[in-house]
Amino acid sequence: MKNLTLHIYVTDDCWSCRETGRIVADVAPYFPEAAIDLRPLDAAAPDDVFAVPTYVLNGRVIFLGNPTREELSQKLAEAGQTVCV
Repeated sequence: MKNLTLHIYVTDDCWSCRETGRIVADVAPYFPEAAIDLRPLDAAAPDDVFAVPTYVLNGRVIFLGNPTREELSQKLAEAGQTVCV
């Protein structure tokens, strides 16, 4: 099983980012070994993060905008997890 780190870049004034929190809350319990966090879009964000929400898995952008719960679960499963919702 690989180490998974998922950073999701959001802003406070993004209406879609509220759904991001709900998606993460629904999916994260199925991937307890994955480090998943919401991060503010600021000067410290990687250069390839230019919109919110942006999902970055192990340093690689996997979604611009919110995926479905199934899409996110599939990406995490493909990246090394064994459980998929």
